[in-house]
Amino acid sequence: MKQPFLISFFVLLCSTGIWAQSNPTTPFMPAPKANIEKMGINTPIKAAPPLFAGSLEEALTHAFDSIVALSPIKGFTAAVLMPDGNVWKKASGVSQELPSTLPLTTDHLMGMGSISKSFVSVTLLKMVDAGLLSLDDKISKYLDPYPNINGEATVRQVLSHRTGFNDYINENPAMNAALVQNLDSIWEIDTLLSHYVLAPNFPLNTDWSYSNTNFLLAGRLIEKISGKTWYEAVREQVLTPLGLTHTFAYPFETPGTQPFAHCFSDQDGDNVVDDLQGVGIPDEGLFSLATSAGCFITTPEDLVRFSERVHGGHVLNASTLAAMQTDFAQNPSTGLAYGLGAMQYTTLGIENWGHNGSLIYNSNAFYFPTENMAIAVQQNDERLWSPIAQIVDGDIVFLSLIVAYLDYKQATATHENELDAQTIISPNPGNGQFNILSSGWEQDEVQVSVVNALGATVVYQQFPVINQQLNAQIDLSTQASGVYYVQVLDAHNVRAVQKVMLCK
Repeated sequence: MKQPFLISFFVLLCSTGIWAQSNPTTPFMPAPKANIEKMGINTPIKAAPPLFAGSLEEALTHAFDSIVALSPIKGFTAAVLMPDGNVWKKASGVSQELPSTLPLTTDHLMGMGSISKSFVSVTLLKMVDAGLLSLDDKISKYLDPYPNINGEATVRQVLSHRTGFNDYINENPAMNAALVQNLDSIWEIDTLLSHYVLAPNFPLNTDWSYSNTNFLLAGRLIEKISGKTWYEAVREQVLTPLGLTHTFAYPFETPGTQPFAHCFSDQDGDNVVDDLQGVGIPDEGLFSLATSAGCFITTPEDLVRFSERVHGGHVLNASTLAAMQTDFAQNPSTGLAYGLGAMQYTTLGIENWGHNGSLIYNSNAFYFPTENMAIAVQQNDERLWSPIAQIVDGDIVFLSLIVAYLDYKQATATHENELDAQTIISPNPGNGQFNILSSGWEQDEVQVSVVNALGATVVYQQFPVINQQLNAQIDLSTQASGVYYVQVLDAHNVRAVQKVMLCK
């Protein structure tokens, strides 16, 4: 490993995902909202629901297994908290390659990156509910002065990124250099605030800009008001009451015997990701630098339980939760609503609230209030989807689970006599060639049409039926990546519909 390439450690300190900004990807910051659009499902779907013979858990497993099979990423873990309180969870891949290869399990911890901001925000908001402070208090009421930090900023402006404060990670090259030179150092919040925050980008409350510096200040506010370290307060106020026994502020807290998945990154520029902990690169410095802006490690199961409890209205007073879920970004062109340490995009027509994050590990965790359902996905690999690399990443795994959940819900609400042919399409997701197996046909031939997410027919073919069985292949290799509906018709009606995802 060549030390100069360790700078790419820093480039990954970002909040990325399918809920994201139209800004370029930068450390610890929402990235372009590309993945929903690239999957072709940012518009209402105009097709009948698919059939799936099996349980919802089997449908989610099928979606997860199908999509991760297309990915070179080292490992994925995922969890879905159902409306009935049960949790489906699944893992795929490896947790480490050095000194030996071990499988990844749903018990393995990974970094959650900027999802940590939601945990810190909830802790501070619970203090608001307890009357210990007000969202409209000026931070100078509690904090000593710091260079380039305007003490007139309110707690609300800090949590909603409307301060204009320079981002110590994204916008100060000296911070990058200091990390590379001190990879095994444990950073303190006061050191970061006193020496690595440059001049503000705009006056207070005149614009919105994602800045990790705001959540360093949030951590210090918690400490000043509670008299405890910020992470002790988070544990007391959030982790312990919610029973989140797999979540730790690393390296300030250690996970004990709980397994911590290694992370994979290309540090020497050879286009091959390496097992960073396996080759001896320390991670304590990186995580301590993220501190109250992004240092927590966890599992998807803890993330979905946290998401449902908080955004389902079980932790904060109703007025405080409403403030947390207010759009303070106020820029409709981005599609992002950012509240107080929380964000949302309306995805597939349903509202969601949560956060995403990346600290080499990449994570998504969102709650869907109309469904009373939460989904979380983590990966232990720095690689993200790009049109050049064509890598299936955690964002697409997340999206495939949403699609599987909604499809199953729609299918179970469909009358059996409306869609009665049993049809299996594989591989699904796939990269162009899809096999159709369908039974129960009395005709000598049937028609297969493929409709894209906009409702346009892109394929229409006739296929023979032999012994009531259809065995056909359709070719979507010339189509764009996205969601398509394969409809199988007899002479009169559509009798089977299956949704497929094309990933190229």
